[in-house]
Amino acid sequence: MDVFKNFRKNCLWIYDFLKGGAIRKHYREIKIIFDGEESNIEIPHIINDNLNKLIVHAITSVTHYKQYSDAKSLQDFKVINKNIIRESYADFISDKFDKSDLQQVYTSGSTGTPFKVLQDKNKKNRNAADTLFFAEKAGYTIGEKLYYLRHWDQYNTRGKLETWLKNIVMHPVSKLTDKDIDKLINDIKNEKGNVNIISYASALEKIASYIDRQEPPKADFKVTSILSIAEGISDRAREIISDYFGTQLISRYSNVENGILSQEIMGKGQEYYINTASFIIEILDFNEDRPLPDGCLGRIVITDLFNYAMPMIRYDTGDLGVMESKVENGINYSVLKKVEGRRADMIFNTKGQHISSYVVYHLLKYPHIHQYQFIQNDVNQYTFKFKVAAEFNSEDQIKNEFKIHLGNDAQINFEYVDDIPLLSSGKRKVVVNKIPVN
Repeated sequence: MDVFKNFRKNCLWIYDFLKGGAIRKHYREIKIIFDGEESNIEIPHIINDNLNKLIVHAITSVTHYKQYSDAKSLQDFKVINKNIIRESYADFISDKFDKSDLQQVYTSGSTGTPFKVLQDKNKKNRNAADTLFFAEKAGYTIGEKLYYLRHWDQYNTRGKLETWLKNIVMHPVSKLTDKDIDKLINDIKNEKGNVNIISYASALEKIASYIDRQEPPKADFKVTSILSIAEGISDRAREIISDYFGTQLISRYSNVENGILSQEIMGKGQEYYINTASFIIEILDFNEDRPLPDGCLGRIVITDLFNYAMPMIRYDTGDLGVMESKVENGINYSVLKKVEGRRADMIFNTKGQHISSYVVYHLLKYPHIHQYQFIQNDVNQYTFKFKVAAEFNSEDQIKNEFKIHLGNDAQINFEYVDDIPLLSSGKRKVVVNKIPVN
């Protein structure tokens, strides 16, 4: 087994070498910046140099950014978002590339509206290097078995050769009945070598629920890393999964259009270490493009330092977060203490005050709820949409518990369904706010 693992690892780096070694070069720079392998003075210089190169490229080759030719700093650029890009799509594409050489990536996220981003070869190489580096930070070793739970379709399904070389098992999130989960657990248990798991958080929540309900016997799993992606994961599911498989669950914050923005690190706490090697992240006020101090919840706005085909400078991701600055061994760095998910899915109590969407995870302690969705219909009107077992009888308890968070005047209704469909992305939307965003 080790022979094949090393063979796969060598194949990756040999292939990169034959292509010019771009991924290795990016990997080394990421490691220098993230692990502090240069002086605390040199690291900001590398980041600023990458930012300045991006800005010069953007203002000279991208129609939208030519208006900023006199910009003195990043903050002179106005914040953009998906809608602004869609409205003037051609104006965001650099004239330095042949479009036929660019890769298209698509995302709909939780909105269901397709959004296409073009990426040049260097950006794809940077993303590949980011993926390798941060996977290692989660405990993964190149060449080991990787169970990948996500939405697989004609755009992202790997061929037989690639799945063998990368040692990937593609498991669709649409197949997570109790029977499917039982087989999945047994497959992982029967693997002879080390196993790694990467999965949508919602899929891990479902597996955790199964483990909690069915109590399958523990085994001597050889799981070396578990990586949760796409959504936030509850503390309860994190605890169950980590305890059952015997390794720390790591959560990652990323998006399709840009890449890995931040991630928890093996052996450290539940805070997201920002990928400062590839992105500049700001936390801005909800209603104006004003930076917020540490500890304040605001919009996550990013500058992608390596997409030259379609530069995204001060791009509003639509997500919310809280930042904190730290110093360790003389090195300054930032973490996201909290990532809240999309602004459009914020929850408000009956007084109009924002409350964390993680409040819905209180539902996980009710064993007869198999699927759930929380909907805010109006200022004081809320609906719980449930798929439940016949034994479920907790309406009054849930209503009383959530009135503590939402307000005593909250009007709480219940709707029971056979299934809560997955989005086209393969994720299941846990929170829906039907009040128009102001």
